Amino acid sequence: MSIMYRQALREDMPAVSEFLKRFFEPDSSIRSHELEYYDWKCYRNPVQTGEVWLAYDGSALVGVKSITPKRIKALDVVVAGGETGDTFVHPDYQRKGILTTMFQRAREHGLEGRLNLIYGTPGRNSLPVYEVKLNYGQAPVRLHALTKLLYPRQVLASRLPSFIANVASPVARIVSEAMFQTGIRGIGRSDVLVSQESSFPDDIGLLYETVAGNYDVMVVRDKAYLEWRYINNPDNYSILIARNRDGAVLGYMVTKIAVSGNISTGFICDFLTIESDFSIFKHLLAFAVVDFSRRKAGTIVTWAVEKSQYDRIFLRLGFLPRAKLPLICYKNKSGNQALETRKWYFTLGDSDNI
Repeated sequence: MSIMYRQALREDMPAVSEFLKRFFEPDSSIRSHELEYYDWKCYRNPVQTGEVWLAYDGSALVGVKSITPKRIKALDVVVAGGETGDTFVHPDYQRKGILTTMFQRAREHGLEGRLNLIYGTPGRNSLPVYEVKLNYGQAPVRLHALTKLLYPRQVLASRLPSFIANVASPVARIVSEAMFQTGIRGIGRSDVLVSQESSFPDDIGLLYETVAGNYDVMVVRDKAYLEWRYINNPDNYSILIARNRDGAVLGYMVTKIAVSGNISTGFICDFLTIESDFSIFKHLLAFAVVDFSRRKAGTIVTWAVEKSQYDRIFLRLGFLPRAKLPLICYKNKSGNQALETRKWYFTLGDSDNI
């Protein structure tokens, strides 16, 4: 077997899209794999052009990896960083060193000179490859994958006999709703206004500047990034903004609905609020849950850094822990510094999973 490796050109993106859709079509409602998505991700990126590396066996595409550039606060400086994503090797070609070689070719092509901090959220099967062969290390924090049942019957009916689902669903919904209502009791305030908006306000960057000092590692959430990530993205997101009576931004939350078969799932993709008053976050979350319920989402899914204040609030409001996920960094200078701190800010939207 003779595998050929090269960096993708823009005209290769249709082949990349079709290759990944062959294996991830069931997930297409969660995140696009269409050509327009890759054009947005790589060629309309406000930081620099994204990179995609390809592996071919003859004329057959058998492997893909991407790096999405992002501006990242790394301790006291903002650097050009990137996310490792869309990494996939055809099942017939796995465990043959293809993933490792694609990364090596990217490094040889000067990737480290262009991006100072490279992170990723690998799956269980690929994590050992990153650690053993690709010089990545695990950050000293974990990501908490969390879920909340809104209409349990959607989920239970797909996993249990119908008569059991019919009996268990009302009980599960009552318990979930009771936990949520108990958690948000007393947050009603006339000085906090939450609205769904079509774009991010011009002063959204002030919110990031207010919060960023609390963290050592954090994707820069200025207006340019947020507009690119959630407005220019070909997928559809809802933007919730919390303001005080004077109109100043107190926080935001980005949500999304995905439908697969008979199951509708609500995703809390991103959020950031002033951290002197976490009731602002509860206001946004209450608004989002009501909207998901109105739109008949069976469950809500989100991520938070484990043991962060956001994580604790989710748990108190009836979100259930599903898994703990690793967060990795390439061990160059900036990466090694990031691997020494627990002060990370990270949400589901910082990955390309949504």
